[in-house]
Amino acid sequence: MRIHRRPATFLLALGLAGAAVAAESPIRITVATWNIAWFGDGIRDGVLRGNQRGGRFLRQEADLARLRGVVSRLVDLDVEVVGLREVENAAAVRRIFPEDDWDLFLSTRETDPEWSQRTAIVVRRAAGWRVERHPDVVEWSPQGRDRHGVDLTLARGEERVRVLTLHFQSGCNAEPLRSPEPQCGFLRMQFAVLKGWLFERMAEGVPAVVAGDWNRFLSRPGDEAAAGLPGEALVLPPPGSAPACWDGFFDHYVDHIVAFAPQGREVAPAAFEEVLYGAPRSARDRLSDHCPLVATLGFEAPN
Repeated sequence: MRIHRRPATFLLALGLAGAAVAAESPIRITVATWNIAWFGDGIRDGVLRGNQRGGRFLRQEADLARLRGVVSRLVDLDVEVVGLREVENAAAVRRIFPEDDWDLFLSTRETDPEWSQRTAIVVRRAAGWRVERHPDVVEWSPQGRDRHGVDLTLARGEERVRVLTLHFQSGCNAEPLRSPEPQCGFLRMQFAVLKGWLFERMAEGVPAVVAGDWNRFLSRPGDEAAAGLPGEALVLPPPGSAPACWDGFFDHYVDHIVAFAPQGREVAPAAFEEVLYGAPRSARDRLSDHCPLVATLGFEAPN
């Protein structure tokens, strides 16, 4: 398996309003984000709308073995938390993330039989995090049909980090958010809800990491949505980066890991890596058209 590695060092002083943070000890966490593309449980894959397109997303055992290899690579990279998208149910996730090693927190979203795209977070047990689950973020899904956000607080000793995974509206990757296109209006609403969630985290004084499929080119220099995030958000991949996934099949990233430090802390040096499948492009639909992204983040008191 090939790894596309872009080391990146960022020191961001965040002058944010909110509660002061006792920052005697640094907080460090390694997070991954992965859209596994119509990943079903293998029982009714033919019903899923995405999988009906000629059976392109139906996984065979060889495909599952390769995906398990990706999970093993994430373990090798000391990944502690993975935000997932487009998983049908718990049984689907357990095909590659074994229960003995990973705790699973699956979106509560109700779906119709053809549209079982849920978000989830898996937390590696060996990392030693205690997990508090919060209600899913559903405010950006007014009718309940859109993908919910899974929201956790992770605690380990004195460390506390809030982790959210999301899967936003597609169809407004780079257009102005106030475009008359309905997809842009919906995405603008979703970003407004996210900003409210982030301001609450700032008030609590807890670092936050949002890992997901934003369906937005946040790493494109000058992106309006990225510039509108509160505080001095650390957006990964770094601005101007181009995906290596499937030999550069895509021009821009839509998957991002974004970190927010509360008042009294900085986002310390971070490493970013893109995990590639090491498979021919013909396997893209059976694995995923998204490659996992991994970021190691530190939240420390400023010098």
